[in-house]
Amino acid sequence: MRRKNYWLLFAILLLSLTALSQGQDLSQTPSGHEEEDDASLFPQPSTQERTSQSPIRVTVHLSDEDFKQLEELNHTYVTDTGATVELNNIPDADAYLQLTSALAVGEGPDVMLINSSWVRPMASRGYLLPVEFYTSNRADSDTINPLLQEVEWNGYQWGTPADMDPYVLAWNVKALNSLGVTDIPGGISSWKEMLSKAKNRGHQQLLEISSGDGYDAAALMGALGTDPLSPSQASLEWIDKARAFMQIDQAEQGADGAQLPLTISAVSEAAKSQTANTELRMPEQLYAIYPSLLRSRSYAVSAGSQHAKEAAEWIAYMSSAVVQQEWYQATGKLPALKSLYDDSVFNPAGLPFHLNSLLQTAGTDKDTGRLQAKWDVFVKASGDYITGKSAATDYVEAVRGEAGGS
Repeated sequence: MRRKNYWLLFAILLLSLTALSQGQDLSQTPSGHEEEDDASLFPQPSTQERTSQSPIRVTVHLSDEDFKQLEELNHTYVTDTGATVELNNIPDADAYLQLTSALAVGEGPDVMLINSSWVRPMASRGYLLPVEFYTSNRADSDTINPLLQEVEWNGYQWGTPADMDPYVLAWNVKALNSLGVTDIPGGISSWKEMLSKAKNRGHQQLLEISSGDGYDAAALMGALGTDPLSPSQASLEWIDKARAFMQIDQAEQGADGAQLPLTISAVSEAAKSQTANTELRMPEQLYAIYPSLLRSRSYAVSAGSQHAKEAAEWIAYMSSAVVQQEWYQATGKLPALKSLYDDSVFNPAGLPFHLNSLLQTAGTDKDTGRLQAKWDVFVKASGDYITGKSAATDYVEAVRGEAGGS
């Protein structure tokens, strides 16, 4: 009987201790969990909510003039949408290095406006998101095909083409007529005829070419109807004979220079000095083969961005037809959309020339990086050749082409 009482007392004592322990749990906070309780009393926004309130960070590689124009467009976008966008410009020559260094450590911006030639290297290193990842409403059918080829890699599109600034030929029709030439040269035979007439009339300056950046030399060869990496013998002979009639490396064009029959320069620069006597022509076939020569820029989204949706909306606005038209009118950079060149119905941008080869080209990129891979070599070789520092054979050997090619 006494043993049963012991067990009863023991059970009562155990129940008492259990109740006391539960009471302490309700009245005290265990050490190390103060933040959890504070959070339960004062709820904090989730990580997603915090990032949605932070600005969309956009880094671009533009001249100061172009950046001011982008700021104006962005101001309109922010006013209309209520979005918060932080713009940052890196005009420096080492912009690519600065951007890739930031992207490598996860500190890159959400959106970038960069040279299209940077897109593939950045994508291959895992720094970019495929366009298919953050938008399903792309009007690729309205984008100039060679520009798309520049931003495609491994079966995906990694950027949205924004504009292009290719080198063009600015013909002064009045000066051309003074040579006795009534039509702008097309094939190599008409180029030879123009050179012959310049010699007969004692003209010492026929064309202005800056020489040194590679794009001008490529544009000249394209206009002559030859491949810069495999130049024809006829085109090389023309350059050799015409060198004495070239105005090379002139920073500013004087009164006499303004009357030169031909000036080769970026379209944005040519548009600034265009007059009623000026006609612009683009060596389209060259650019259809080598899209990298179009000097285009594209929007891209960082792989580490937490604003993919917002970035897509900002890019869609900036790459729209209306904005591209405004951008062209303000900067002289050509639009990336086909519709802005089609005046069979209308030509909203009022562009100074039409595109034929570039608009019709579809998947015929023959470049496959050949020119980009040897770009530094080409720049030096073409610069030396145009200025007469090297012979045609030296140029051909440097670019590994064969004289007598197409």
